[in-house]
Amino acid sequence: MSKNVDIKRAKILEVAKRRFAHFGMAKTTMAEIAKDLSFSKALLYYYFPDKHSLYTAVLEYVINEMINKVDTYMANASDVEHAILFAIESRMETMRENYNLFEYSSSLFMQNPGELGKNLGPFFDRVRDQFSRILAIGVNNKEIVVDDVEETAELLLFSLMGMRTGVLSKDLSDCLFPTPGEFDLILSKQKRMVKIFIRGLRP
Repeated sequence: MSKNVDIKRAKILEVAKRRFAHFGMAKTTMAEIAKDLSFSKALLYYYFPDKHSLYTAVLEYVINEMINKVDTYMANASDVEHAILFAIESRMETMRENYNLFEYSSSLFMQNPGELGKNLGPFFDRVRDQFSRILAIGVNNKEIVVDDVEETAELLLFSLMGMRTGVLSKDLSDCLFPTPGEFDLILSKQKRMVKIFIRGLRP
């Protein structure tokens, strides 16, 4: 893929991200995105054959931004607890800023978990691997003692996900996605749980 193609693709993803985040998937059309870009619809369809493929690419783009932001922070983090707290705060901030984008992904997962799971599975793995790297830094700095870094990172991630589900006040048959007002409560409880979790690993 040429550099020019990479630049155009990145521009499409950035513009589509703003559209999806503001208006949501259902109220956004490929024609509107093409107009925002001053592209022809034919050019937009050259890069993305349909709105669903563009949506999936935007979701990956947003998650990559979040992971890269945490990786950058990790380089100068003062300790493992602060690094993990920054990671969950960044994730919550990303979800707030792109509420309509993530709400739709949650709805889509409820309707067709197998199809969306194929796309979201690698994202889960990347977040888990990032937690593994954070814990490994803590082990190397002798802040914590961990027998199996990967398993512990997975336990931490499952705990955070489960806490979010537990806080939600919605019926379980509905879309399991927080309302804007629930984000603060979820983040507060997740931060308390992380502190307990990390202190349990300290030597």
